[in-house]
Amino acid sequence: MDIGRKASFWKGSRARTGCLALGALLVSACSTPPPTTEAVSPPAVQTRVGKVELQSGYPSEASVRMLYDEMDFQRAVQAYIWATPIVAMDALRIANVRDWGVDYNGVGIVDQYTGSAVVALTGNSTTIYAAAFSDLSRDGPIVIESPPGAYGVIDDYWQRPVVEVGPFGPDKGKGGKFLVVPTDYKGTAPRGYMVVRSKTNRFMYLVRGIVKDGNVKAAVDTLSTIRIYPQKQAASPPPTQIFKAGNKGMDSIAPRGYAYWERLADIIDKEPVEERDRFFHAMLKPLGIEKGKPFSPDERQKKILTDAAPVGFLMAQTISMAPRLSNANAYPGTHWEWVLTLKPNQEAPNYSQLDERTDYTFEAITVAEGMVKEIVGAGSQYMSAAKDSTGAWLDGGKSYKLKVPPNVPAKDFWSFTVYDNLTRSMVQNGTAKVALSSYDKLQRNADGSIDLYFGPAEPAGMASNWVRTMPGKGWFAYFRWYGPTQAFFDKSWRLPDIAPAS
Repeated sequence: MDIGRKASFWKGSRARTGCLALGALLVSACSTPPPTTEAVSPPAVQTRVGKVELQSGYPSEASVRMLYDEMDFQRAVQAYIWATPIVAMDALRIANVRDWGVDYNGVGIVDQYTGSAVVALTGNSTTIYAAAFSDLSRDGPIVIESPPGAYGVIDDYWQRPVVEVGPFGPDKGKGGKFLVVPTDYKGTAPRGYMVVRSKTNRFMYLVRGIVKDGNVKAAVDTLSTIRIYPQKQAASPPPTQIFKAGNKGMDSIAPRGYAYWERLADIIDKEPVEERDRFFHAMLKPLGIEKGKPFSPDERQKKILTDAAPVGFLMAQTISMAPRLSNANAYPGTHWEWVLTLKPNQEAPNYSQLDERTDYTFEAITVAEGMVKEIVGAGSQYMSAAKDSTGAWLDGGKSYKLKVPPNVPAKDFWSFTVYDNLTRSMVQNGTAKVALSSYDKLQRNADGSIDLYFGPAEPAGMASNWVRTMPGKGWFAYFRWYGPTQAFFDKSWRLPDIAPAS
């Protein structure tokens, strides 16, 4: 090796040695774990749900139990809210059987303007109604012969429209035979039937008879011709039970407390599990509510369900009475809110409308396209108010006044109904009058406006325009427009707030 090459070799060798040394240093540095912000795990962490004790960073045995209990409680509260529409629907069906003796495929008719004896979610004292429930899992496809002049909807058990009935439906108000079938139905319907599919086994047919010129009997007679029977009996249909309620009361409000879960467990066992709801079913499973299995919760599960029920109720009430939905307010600057903030199918582009449907179904029942469509001179529109002009909750022990401007934009009629804030049904005020409407002989002001009064004491000389409220009880109101005109939709006519009486 010559001197030049040797020098070159050692130069390269030293370079390689340096690289090896640096590589060893890097390996050493990388193999040393980074420093932690805490040398050891803390003994406990304070959280929103309480102190969680730790053992080497893991929850202690007691904390594991506490966290599971809290998890199941939170899930139960959310499941309570989720189940609001289907439990309300089942409560109405049960009331029909228990209080009126009307079972599946029978028809219950409210054959007079009803009052507070009928405890039903925001029942209407200005309309003649007929309702019937059917069960596809029991009877197979169901035939409903709907008469001309019946106006309403067939809703599934989640309160989604299966089909409109009347002017907005395929019968165009002329009546006809609806054949309600399950979603997997593969049969061929006979000619002349309007075939519609229900996503749930049970459904409700709800229609009203239009009262013209005060002729209630004609509306009742129309609804009395409804026929409902299984398709398999179409060759020789059995007679349809028609029950006219008269002044016979009923209580169709969903049960509170632990009984709510007993009702929900029964519903879940009888209805199909929809894809959108599978996570809720997963949340209910550790609480003892599972389709196909008996509901027999242990003491831990029962206590959690019992504790969760009042919280779920209050959260649902908050969503409904103090909605934070962006489309809830009807008249900016007032406390009037749209009763329906949801789409009838309960689906938004990117989510299922959980809060929107709770907003409605906590306080009302059944949804139809005709209740939300902007159709001038047809259908109906609804607003609600639970607060006065100062933003305070309406109080049955205080007196209030609402000045209804002249020329209410309703081609058919309008009504104002007072409801109890807990039962969400007509106030129990010891009188037969719980509503005021354009059907009534109301005193008018010189400009055509009408002053309506609400409170525990009758205002002097204004008994015709007054509804009694009860001290110690909160209330809310519905204002309904039937056949709303253009002034309603363009808001050139507006309702002012309900104001404390001076």
